[in-house]
Amino acid sequence: MQKIYTGIQHLSRHLVALTTLSILALTLLLPATVQAATTQLQRCAPGDLQCIIAAGNQFIANRQASLTTLSGKVTTQLNNHHITGDQANVLHSDVTTNQHGLSTLKTKLDAETNVQAARQDVVNIFVQFRIYAVVLPRDYRRLYFDIEVNLDARLKSAEPRIQQAIKHAPPSKQAQLNKLFNDYQAQLAIAEAQFDHAQADFPKLTPSNYNYNRSSYLASLANLKASEQTAHNALVRAANDLHQMVQIIKASSTAASTATS
Repeated sequence: MQKIYTGIQHLSRHLVALTTLSILALTLLLPATVQAATTQLQRCAPGDLQCIIAAGNQFIANRQASLTTLSGKVTTQLNNHHITGDQANVLHSDVTTNQHGLSTLKTKLDAETNVQAARQDVVNIFVQFRIYAVVLPRDYRRLYFDIEVNLDARLKSAEPRIQQAIKHAPPSKQAQLNKLFNDYQAQLAIAEAQFDHAQADFPKLTPSNYNYNRSSYLASLANLKASEQTAHNALVRAANDLHQMVQIIKASSTAASTATS
């Protein structure tokens, strides 16, 4: 029995750690240099080609750095076994695609000899890629979503162990434990239903929809946020159920050991 208790306790601690990481994964602060680059572009004289190119390069450098930061966070979550290799590959691929696109645009911008063309390249940094408006918020949410999905899977896999522990608990505690276990299962079902909704919304969060179908984009984003929050709340409640069950089982085990002694 001690092995079952230890396994459940380990899972409970693991959930708390991953929930904290999930929240941190959503924290996205724009670098201060973005504002500096904006100011630099505004100060460029209408015909100052090199000034425009330099401002554009700064915009691109900021975005490249932010994408690299995201890639690092994805790798960290992979190394900590919070996401799978396939999940990491999806995010890394998106980072690589955007970084290559920005690099290509930088090459074009650096070669411009016409002020109007250079300004259009700078505009394309925003309109074509939407790194800060779309890509990073979406991909951080995807990372958070992947962690939630894996948390749910881990909690689901613990059900047989929990049932076994309840079965061997004192009869006086089984009604309370079964009530908690039923809610535990119900909360996991709630989270899993939200995962299906979220999966349908992620593909709609694209720079193109942001540019040309903003109302649809915002509706999909709102739905995604609601789904992830509902799933998060359900997983937290399931974790609380698990914690209570562990405490009851531990207390029963300790009491039984004391009585035997």
